Amino acid sequence: MSVGRRPLPLMEKVFINPVAKEILIKGNGKEGPVDLFSYDNNGNSRALGNLFVIGNIQGGGAEKKDDIDVGYVLNLVASLAKREYYANPDTSPKDAFSNALKKINGVVEEFFKNKETKINIGILAIAGGQIHISKLGKFKILLARGGKNIDILNNIQLFDKESTQEREFSNIISGKVIEGDRILAFYPSRSTVAREKNLKENLLKSTQDEFVAQLTAIRETKPEFACAALHIDIKKGTEIADAPRIQPKELQEESAENLTPAIQLARQNLSEKNLGGLANTDTEKEEAIPEEVPVSTVRTAVKLAPEPAIPKIIPAEFARGKREVFLSKQFHQLKNMNITPQVKIYAMGGIAVVALITIFSLKSFVFVSTATRQLNAVISEAQTNLKLALDKQGQSDLIGARGLLLSSIASITQAETTNGTSKKADDAKSQLVLALDSMDNAVSTDPKPLENGIPIDSGTAKLITSSGNNFYVYLDQNGTGAIAKISADGSITASTPVKDISPSAIFSSNDYVALVDANAKKLTSLSISKSSLISKTFSMDSLVNLEVYQDNLYGLTTTGIMKITDAALGKTVVQSWLASGTILASGASLITVDGNIFTLSSDGTLTMYYKGKVKSTVKTQVSPDAGSMLLTTTDSLNLYLVNISTGRIYILAKDSGAVSKTLKINSTRPITSATISTDGVTIYILSDNKIWRIQ
Repeated sequence: MSVGRRPLPLMEKVFINPVAKEILIKGNGKEGPVDLFSYDNNGNSRALGNLFVIGNIQGGGAEKKDDIDVGYVLNLVASLAKREYYANPDTSPKDAFSNALKKINGVVEEFFKNKETKINIGILAIAGGQIHISKLGKFKILLARGGKNIDILNNIQLFDKESTQEREFSNIISGKVIEGDRILAFYPSRSTVAREKNLKENLLKSTQDEFVAQLTAIRETKPEFACAALHIDIKKGTEIADAPRIQPKELQEESAENLTPAIQLARQNLSEKNLGGLANTDTEKEEAIPEEVPVSTVRTAVKLAPEPAIPKIIPAEFARGKREVFLSKQFHQLKNMNITPQVKIYAMGGIAVVALITIFSLKSFVFVSTATRQLNAVISEAQTNLKLALDKQGQSDLIGARGLLLSSIASITQAETTNGTSKKADDAKSQLVLALDSMDNAVSTDPKPLENGIPIDSGTAKLITSSGNNFYVYLDQNGTGAIAKISADGSITASTPVKDISPSAIFSSNDYVALVDANAKKLTSLSISKSSLISKTFSMDSLVNLEVYQDNLYGLTTTGIMKITDAALGKTVVQSWLASGTILASGASLITVDGNIFTLSSDGTLTMYYKGKVKSTVKTQVSPDAGSMLLTTTDSLNLYLVNISTGRIYILAKDSGAVSKTLKINSTRPITSATISTDGVTIYILSDNKIWRIQ
């Protein structure tokens, strides 16, 4: 009678599976050779995931020589990256990535001895739901997630930057990837950057195959179009997990601890003999075991396999031509010439002068410090972006042009904090600012401070709103806070302590002052007449931006506009404000209310809503940056976009979205917050614990 056994249930393992498609269009090659490489771990282990390399080399005059193949460095760097990254499967992906960068730095350093060589390489690894990125020179990587495009290299909220304390590839940017993400990594050639706006739109709405087809179709009408890009879809994969193999005890191998001393000695002798490189037969192995030991009890075989040969790449392999002693040929010719001693003295003196000039040139232009080299690379990229920005301006893409200029200014500023400043960096920033001023038709304005400042012992002024002739300021007091009433001359006339709230915005009406904590979904309101506080929490989707108008809270989310009627009075009932069938403008990031509701999107689209429906949509030439504020009043004909990071205020017409004026604030002090007077004539900014007036 046979006995049946129920099979073990199959187990599935779930993992992140990046599906990549390579897009390589070499175009006319004016910007140097481009190439890209995709690797995985050949199925040996999924722990280290996938590795990608995208690069461009611009060799200047060197690439025209017959004995130098500048593009060869891309293949060498990619091969070295693959070898070092997958060298130890037991290493964590981040450590493996860091180790690979250290090896690559020793190689690319050789090429910086030629100042004409420009290396642009991006390396990224995706493993275990994480992405790790490092770059040298120009490289861009975009992430499409939740209907938005994210510039990974410049997003410090989702992605962390860590220095490797090395030379060329000096930073690693890491973050999470999730199912449904779309990633576009590419070398930003001129022809690619000029179409970046379309690339972002297509990345959001097109499938992978559609995106690739759209890019490859460009070269049919533009033969000079060049592109080296990777489109990566993050998908979820599953596989059947290996079931444990259960063996009868009689067939299990004996451990070394359970063997007799004689058997252990025999096994040691057998291993030593095999390690000696002898080609032993079965008979010879038996003769190596003492007679008193039963051979049948030894169940573990010693298997020796030759260690795989790993090719060793050293920087000397990258030397750009044969090396010889400096001026040796000239000295040899001079030595064999039949000339008088006086002429020889003059010749030696001339050679000495040439040698001194050469040494000075090498010190000034070749043997530069790592910090100077990194700063110069950022400056070079900024100068290229300046040319691209002017091209975009000529194409009436002011938002794209302005974005290039602002990102370049920010990059130089960040590089200066790490590597120190230089006259070259200051000049480059001045050129970028001049181009931005010209593009904006900016008018410089000097802010005027109110008569009195806020005493520092009262707290740090964080937020400001205006109410009639007075101001209300939130003061941070190291864990607690206060709402301070400020008179027209800047003096504190009253102060009400508040606690258990970290407000991100402050608003006022005739009767109330409201603090809103967008993260904690909490609102604390102060009754102006009673000097009493009301604190309530509310339930709402994640807030992108918010506004309080006539004591009602309007919250902008990624999908709609929510309203809490009489929120300042302690009400918490949330309802959708948009009418049924009305869709929120794509990329809406700022909101303001004057009876109508206005939203400003990241692409510059200004949308006006009335009674829950879209009333008008216009395209402006400005876009908000991180921390921007959109201000208005009921009777004003304008909207005021305050870009805090750039210190600029754009005045837009509500009906047309046209920019009538751009105010450039002449101040090195950072802007903390801003508000507008009731009559809509004066902008007040909060900076350095003072209130400043701008008209």
